[in-house]
Amino acid sequence: MRSCALLVGILALTACRRPGPAHPLAAEAPDTAALAREVPGFLRSSGVPGLSMAVVREGRVVWAGAFGTRGDSAQTPVDSATVFEAASLSKPVFAYLVLRLADRGVLDLDRPLADVLEYPRLAHDGRARRITARMVLSHSSGLPNWGGEELTLQFEPGSAYGYSGEAFVYLQKAIEHATGQSLEVLARHEVFEPLGMTRSSYVWQERFEANAASAKDWLWRIAPIDHWVDPSAAYTLLTTAPDYARFVAAVLTGRGLSPVTWQAFLTPGRETSPGSAMALGVRVENGPNGRIFYHSGNNGRRFTCYMTGDVGRGTGFVYFTNASNGTSLVEALAGPVFPGSHSRHRAEYDRFDAPRLVAIRSIQQAAVQVGTDSARAQLRRVRADSSAHVALDDVLALGEFFAERGLTPLSIEVLEQATTDTPTSGAARLALGRAQEVAGQLEQALASYRQAQTLGADREETGRLIRWVEERRAARARPVTVDPRTLARYPGRYAERRVTLREGRLFYSNGAYPASPLTAMTDRLFEVAAEPTARVRFDDDGSRHAARIVVLYSDGTADQATRGNEPRRSVTSEERARRGGGGRR
Repeated sequence: MRSCALLVGILALTACRRPGPAHPLAAEAPDTAALAREVPGFLRSSGVPGLSMAVVREGRVVWAGAFGTRGDSAQTPVDSATVFEAASLSKPVFAYLVLRLADRGVLDLDRPLADVLEYPRLAHDGRARRITARMVLSHSSGLPNWGGEELTLQFEPGSAYGYSGEAFVYLQKAIEHATGQSLEVLARHEVFEPLGMTRSSYVWQERFEANAASAKDWLWRIAPIDHWVDPSAAYTLLTTAPDYARFVAAVLTGRGLSPVTWQAFLTPGRETSPGSAMALGVRVENGPNGRIFYHSGNNGRRFTCYMTGDVGRGTGFVYFTNASNGTSLVEALAGPVFPGSHSRHRAEYDRFDAPRLVAIRSIQQAAVQVGTDSARAQLRRVRADSSAHVALDDVLALGEFFAERGLTPLSIEVLEQATTDTPTSGAARLALGRAQEVAGQLEQALASYRQAQTLGADREETGRLIRWVEERRAARARPVTVDPRTLARYPGRYAERRVTLREGRLFYSNGAYPASPLTAMTDRLFEVAAEPTARVRFDDDGSRHAARIVVLYSDGTADQATRGNEPRRSVTSEERARRGGGGRR
């Protein structure tokens, strides 16, 4: 019976590949002229600096458009060869790679990954031995999105849906171990070369330097594209819109996959939102003409992107932006590509011209371009305008924005007002505590975190934050002086991270932002002055220099990077964005 049902599914999906007269909407071609005409206005209204987009129809790229600038100080125009960060659009490409390996018998989707690779970060939990590649691709592994040096399962593997970048990292390591090849090599052989993706890579290539985008991050600062050293299946893909569109075309037509595997790729599993479900690496929904697949990406409120395909129409598109709010363009760009069609999932993305977003941008703009008094006045005007529909979460996000921009007095003022307006809100009290901590007001931050806990905020999170601040307070009370000979062991390059020693003090940078001084908490652990929610720990292997750094964050996650080698990144700025935090620095 199972094989019979699978055959029916294959035939149904295959029939959608060549839609006939029974699907009148499928005959409507994308209105690329409208895109070329309207996109510049979308960018002006949204504040997105640049966008690159490509449209697919009947298995080939039929249009590519580039608009705006690369985000650099020279205001260089974006073109179709401009390289962007693909963020979580890395995951569907990796899923396709995995399915190609499964087609050839290199990998069994239902074999426990623990049989392939013992993973030290999961060694303490026997349940993790049941995790399979299929669970990873369908986001049902039970692993958190991102975690610390030791991972804790959120639920029994295979029993529920839970989006997880950590799971993709685990599967990547298992495949690399089984094949003896790196993700970058596998991707080149299985995806990039077969599909003609000539400007795509999971690691930085020097040839990208001449035409790579910079981003306007969520704090309205310029952030250079990341020069990834270590490939990660979850987020490090660097690519162009025409290149990625060739991948979308392959998914639309099943190119490179057996019919059975292609059908499994796009078969819905557990529901992720009303009308949408997770398949194997992409989300899917049933549209008026058949199956629709989609995915979005966000690397820490910097580069944002989106791709989708309607199998019944044989049409799809992808676009990349160098701004934190790029996904607010989803519906506006989808309209000309899919005339007369609406998808449920697209309603999940706020439109760039929604009154709420326009109001929030106006406050941010006033703060960045004029100053505190202007932002305060604009905030009063927005609060008085009932049509703006600014919610408590928006106010809390604005408070964080002000704090991270260095406007901490305004941040605390706004968040104190929020706690007055909503005295029973644990979230408001928690946000106030974060702003106070950024401002260095540790006693006040502790009081806010404890009150947030009393008001019902997550006890694990508030407990972790309380411990973090208490450790900062203790370090301030007993300043640590590190022997110069010990300090001299720490400078060096740790993948894309760099530690330098200047005038007896360590400085830390990942290349995207200016180097920040490090303040000693012990002879191995240092606080990052520019980001007090981060600490750098130096680990030794008995050699002359430190072997690696571990960057610890107050949310319980961690990054690791080996000296002169590749990093093992166990968290990304993408997850920080989902939880309302800034990008990794």
